[in-house]
Amino acid sequence: MTRLTPRSVRITLTGDDLAGFAADGPASHLKLVLPVPGQDRPTLPTVGPEGLVWPAGQRPLMRTYTPRRFDPVRGELDIDFVLHDNAGPASAWATRARPGDNAVVVGPRGRYLPDPAANWQLIAGDETALPAIATILEVLQPGVPTVVIVEVADAEEQLHLDSKADLRVTWVYRGDAIAGSALELAVAAAELPAGDGQAFVAAEAGAMRRIRRHLLTERGIDADRLYTRGYWKYGEVDHPDHDTGED
Repeated sequence: MTRLTPRSVRITLTGDDLAGFAADGPASHLKLVLPVPGQDRPTLPTVGPEGLVWPAGQRPLMRTYTPRRFDPVRGELDIDFVLHDNAGPASAWATRARPGDNAVVVGPRGRYLPDPAANWQLIAGDETALPAIATILEVLQPGVPTVVIVEVADAEEQLHLDSKADLRVTWVYRGDAIAGSALELAVAAAELPAGDGQAFVAAEAGAMRRIRRHLLTERGIDADRLYTRGYWKYGEVDHPDHDTGED
């Protein structure tokens, strides 16, 4: 376990089974299957005529994450965890993870494809989107104008972002405000370059929808140039990983 900030850690997974892992591209996501208390390793389902069948009372914990880095030579997969204040089960597992602990990886899929014809990129999100944001920035073409807006709790949660693109990075601090509110204001106030751009937005589901509407209606960005995801949602323990905000 590597501490990244006071509220985030990086877990490096290894194992012979990672030999078949195929990185799907920037901002892709995978399912991490974790053991529940009392299990040494997560229980896996069998396949029945109606889909997956879980042993009674032994369903493990599953959460969605972005693979931050995969090294096929060393057989290492990095996954970054946000340590939530309410200490959810995945955060608790990451906090106490030690060499020899077991987990299962399923995926990845669902990558973001930056359009090389786009005149500019807008990349926005909260701390849960930082792994996705970092993987996108690492593949952007050199010199492409890119506006990056990230909402985090405070200055201690900032991370270094690498890119060959022409970055204009704004960090906004949430403090005691509702998650997503500072991000919304910053996106609304952002000066975007001229021409046809492309946007990636990933944050709390409600904030993502409001930002999506703003980009569609007030900025005039075409829907097919928007990639939006609700990575989590107030009041939900495990928000679905296919929330695009298009409803």
